[in-house]
Amino acid sequence: MKRRIVGIVLMVIGLSIVGAALYMRLSANYKQNKQIKAYEKTIEEFKKMGRQVPGSSDTSPELKAPSQEINGTVGLMMIPKIDLKVAIGEGVDMDTLKFAVGHFPDTALPGQKGNFCVAGHRNYTYGEYFNRLDEVKNGDEIIVKTVNGEYKYKVYEIKVVEPTETSVLDATPDATITLVTCTPVRVATHRLIIKGRLVTK
Repeated sequence: MKRRIVGIVLMVIGLSIVGAALYMRLSANYKQNKQIKAYEKTIEEFKKMGRQVPGSSDTSPELKAPSQEINGTVGLMMIPKIDLKVAIGEGVDMDTLKFAVGHFPDTALPGQKGNFCVAGHRNYTYGEYFNRLDEVKNGDEIIVKTVNGEYKYKVYEIKVVEPTETSVLDATPDATITLVTCTPVRVATHRLIIKGRLVTK
């Protein structure tokens, strides 16, 4: 009898864990999809008005995050190689990275000269947007859509560094992008770094 009770208790605990994980994933997917649709709608509205975010331009070195951020979203990122489409939130705090990838404050913005740095999680509960980032190779494209236009970056460097190696976030003289995520998946002892350069027309 005691064994049966213990078995039932363990089963309930197991189902609760699975249920909680499923709920978190569905919740994250719902919020992410809502964020994407809202930003895509904003892009279309700005296209119809035929203008950019007030006071911004692709080449303005003075461009700051708040002038391009719309309702907490900086842009949309697509990586065709790994079938990724995800909203880019402003900030790299836990609340942001649960439901999106995050833009490092004080780094460049999409299309701007400098180092546009983005972080994302790799796990199977929520924030799994960079799970397949290790499949990206040199020459692959990273596309970022914003209210100011669409920017394409070509990957030129891939490396693994220690978590303390913050120089990967340093400013660059030209327009670049840096993607940062933990590696290996679940172990997270190091950081996988993907770097790309803006493709000029």
